Amino acid sequence: MSGVESGSLVVVPLPNGTYRVLWMLEAGTYEGFGWSNGKGYFSFLILEGSLPAVPRKDELAALRAAESPGGASSGRENVWKGCFFGDIPDDFVVVGARAVPPKDDPLRAAEGTMVFHGAEHARAELYTAWRLVHDRPALEAEWARAREAREQRAAERQRTLPTMLRERIFTSWSEMWPPRVVREVRRIFKHATRELIALQARGTKRQRAAVLKRIVTELNALYDKEGCIETVEREAVVRRIEELAALVGVSNEDERLTGHRDW
Repeated sequence: MSGVESGSLVVVPLPNGTYRVLWMLEAGTYEGFGWSNGKGYFSFLILEGSLPAVPRKDELAALRAAESPGGASSGRENVWKGCFFGDIPDDFVVVGARAVPPKDDPLRAAEGTMVFHGAEHARAELYTAWRLVHDRPALEAEWARAREAREQRAAERQRTLPTMLRERIFTSWSEMWPPRVVREVRRIFKHATRELIALQARGTKRQRAAVLKRIVTELNALYDKEGCIETVEREAVVRRIEELAALVGVSNEDERLTGHRDW
C-alpha cells in the first residue's frame, strides 16, 4: 500500500503538473463481496486547492477539506469525500499525517461519499475538477465531441430492443462489485427488455412505462441489499433506462420513470 495508512496525507500528481492532497480516513484491506484474499480499500477527504508543487509541512497544515462538486445533503457539511478499492499507484506519495476523527464524527459518515472505480479514476476526476475551473471551454468542447461520436455510433448500429438484449452491459462494474451483483443487474435489464419486446405488438404506453419503472424498483431492492449503485453506476443505469424508453416511445422527462429511485 506504499506506506499509506489511516491518517496519511497523500499527494496525487495530476496530468497538468499540479497536485491534490487526500487525507486518508481509512486505509486497509476489505474482505467482503466474496474477495478471498482481500482488496485494498481507502476512504478519504479531498483537501482544497490545486497546488503547483508538492506541499511543504506548513502548507499541508493550512489545507482544509474541499467542497463537494455536487453539494451536500440537507443538514450535512459540504465536504468532498471519496473512496476506492484496489492498489495505490507508486506516484501517490505520503507527505504527512493528521489525526483521524473518531468514527462518530460526521466527516466519517458514509453518506455523500463519492465512490471511484480505483485510484486512477479518482485522479481523473480531480483533474476534471481542475479543468472545470481553469479549462472549461475546452473540456465542454471535448464532451460535446464525445457525445456526438456516441450518437453517431448509436445511429450506425441501428439500435433495437433485440440488439440491446444481446449487449453485454455494465462490464466495468466487475472492477468494483462482485459477480453476483453484476449478474443480477443484467438479469433485471434482460427481463425488462424481453417484456418490452413482447409489448411491441399490442402493449400500451402505460404498460411499457410500468416495465421501465419496475427496473428501478428491483434495483432499489438490490441497492438496499448490496449498496451497489453509486455516482457512476447511477448515471449508467438511468442512461440505459432512457435508451430503452426512447425505443418504445416513452420519456423520462422530469424523471417520471426513475424518480422513485433510492440511489
